Amino acid sequence: MTMTALADELVDWLRTLGNDADSQANARHLQAFPGGYAEGDVFVGVHVPDVRTLARDGRSVQLDDIDALLQPEIHEARLLGAILAVDVYKSAKTPVETRDKIIALMLTRVEYLDNWDLVDTVAPYTPGPWLLDRSQGEQDAVLDDLTASPLLWRRRFAMVSTLAMIRAGEMPQAFRLAETLIDDRHDLMHTAVGWMLREAGQRDRAALDAFLERHAATMPRTALRYPLEKHDADARRDFMGRRAAAR
Repeated sequence: MTMTALADELVDWLRTLGNDADSQANARHLQAFPGGYAEGDVFVGVHVPDVRTLARDGRSVQLDDIDALLQPEIHEARLLGAILAVDVYKSAKTPVETRDKIIALMLTRVEYLDNWDLVDTVAPYTPGPWLLDRSQGEQDAVLDDLTASPLLWRRRFAMVSTLAMIRAGEMPQAFRLAETLIDDRHDLMHTAVGWMLREAGQRDRAALDAFLERHAATMPRTALRYPLEKHDADARRDFMGRRAAAR
């Protein structure tokens, strides 16, 4: 890994802002303990609003700076790189070709977005909007490559990317990926699938209920509870009862 001068400066600022108590709290919250899904990750103890403030105060950031920040062992540095990638992508001043390079970078560095907070910072706001402007075939190619990965973070990246499509009124990919990932064994995928189903259902209740008619009896409990949050009590009991009866 090669650090840029700006990336080095920003990482030094993160170290200055951090403290041991918060580093331990962050490590517990994001399971960076023996046996946790983020075992071995390193935290310096900087709150997310402070990381965002540092991103806003950053100098003129380049793609090399973002790439460098995505790779250090420090979690907050990777979060800063993720936030900066989104900020640059969303800027009205960013040309299309630079946005395309940011997407290529994010897809290349997914393995460094190695916790749910990092994935969820990036996925709905860079590849999600970018995919909206792609053909069905291009969408399928990108998302299917991610969902087929043995790496949890790539699969979650795919699922959460569909949030941008859902918000734009396009739900088919969200339901398609939910169907593909519904049997995933990891809890963080259960929450991602359930979250996207809930969001899609708020815009197309009939499509959600059709999905649940097919899968409620067998889908993981967490993945089922999320999309039922807006249903009335009778509907919740009905769908949850199907799951209980099937066990």
